[in-house]
Amino acid sequence: MTKDIRTGDLVLCKVGSFPPWPAVVFPQRLLRNDVYRKRKSNCVAVCFFNDPTYYWEQPGRLKQLDQDTIHSFISEHNKNANQRELVNAYKEAKKFDDFNVFLQEKFDEENRLKDLKAFEKSEGSRIVAGEDPYIGRTKVVNKRKKTSISPKNDPESKKDLQQPKKEETKPIIQPPKKRKHTSDTEVKPGASNKKKVKLDYSRKIEISLLFRRRIQRNLIQRETPPAEGDIKETHELLNRIYENSDTKRPFFDLEALRESKLHKLLKAIVNDPDLEEFHPSCKEILLTWADIITELKKEKSQALSTP
Repeated sequence: MTKDIRTGDLVLCKVGSFPPWPAVVFPQRLLRNDVYRKRKSNCVAVCFFNDPTYYWEQPGRLKQLDQDTIHSFISEHNKNANQRELVNAYKEAKKFDDFNVFLQEKFDEENRLKDLKAFEKSEGSRIVAGEDPYIGRTKVVNKRKKTSISPKNDPESKKDLQQPKKEETKPIIQPPKKRKHTSDTEVKPGASNKKKVKLDYSRKIEISLLFRRRIQRNLIQRETPPAEGDIKETHELLNRIYENSDTKRPFFDLEALRESKLHKLLKAIVNDPDLEEFHPSCKEILLTWADIITELKKEKSQALSTP
């Protein structure tokens, strides 16, 4: 693409062995902290459709995506079962027409909708497309210095020096007020449990996304073969996933896979012949997730069939 790339532009981004994937150029200052920390010079951030991940890429390696290209791809590959996820990504890109609405949906998925509202409130307007994608976060530095006034130059202190000192009086100490003890009946039953459930759910999603990002970084989002440390870490991560999946109460349940899409990443690894040593582990995990994946497919088909 040209150097005039702007936030909100639709692009195709190629990552590893994946085919070029529809994405939108994302404002750096609105990124999650974990994504922003990985920013690269001369690169812009893109957010993929039908996928929760971000990627840093040089604008020259991005290809502009227009509605004609989207329509042609969907028409040609709509019945191709092997490219169902990619076709769905193109369909989401086809529906893209308002960048602010897209941001609201993205922030809502990441449980950061309050952050977006705070951004817009501080700027006094809605976040719209067309910004410089290289603009990052700025730190506000308080440059005001505290000025100290010497007692000699302080007119109030001069008055105090001229006036005779008053006799010191002992401060009157008020007896402490008795605290009202709330009875057990005043505590709403189940309130703490609800909070705990909410925290557990958020933590589960956070960990699931962390596993996905680690594995994707080690094996997929790279231009060179995985290093020995990356391979070792990935095997450990896959073993931990398997240990927490083949149980009566699996950690990676329907909600975790719906948000993290870990199963899609493992399928991509299985379909990559260069990652053959990870195929057995991924296949075992996918087998334990078979019922959950079937349920997710039902949800997806129902969502697509709904007008």
